[in-house]
Amino acid sequence: MSKNIEEKDVEQLLAEADELIRQINADALLDREEALYLQFETHAQNLDKIKSEVLGKKEKKRNSGAEGMHAAILDITKALRDLGKYLS
Repeated sequence: MSKNIEEKDVEQLLAEADELIRQINADALLDREEALYLQFETHAQNLDKIKSEVLGKKEKKRNSGAEGMHAAILDITKALRDLGKYLS
């Protein structure tokens, strides 16, 4: 009978060990997924930073182009006024 009890104890211990291994594997998988998620978040933040820099440069370029066009229009207007004064 003691062998039977020992076999049940061993089987119980092995079953508990299997359950612990499953839990460890599940926890390891969650840790891995969390690490991958954090890595993804870091890449997403870097992408947002790059995107805002590009959009800022694009907007600055657009504004400077508009300022240049405005200056050109003022120069043309001044030249036409001067031409009008010269012709009159």
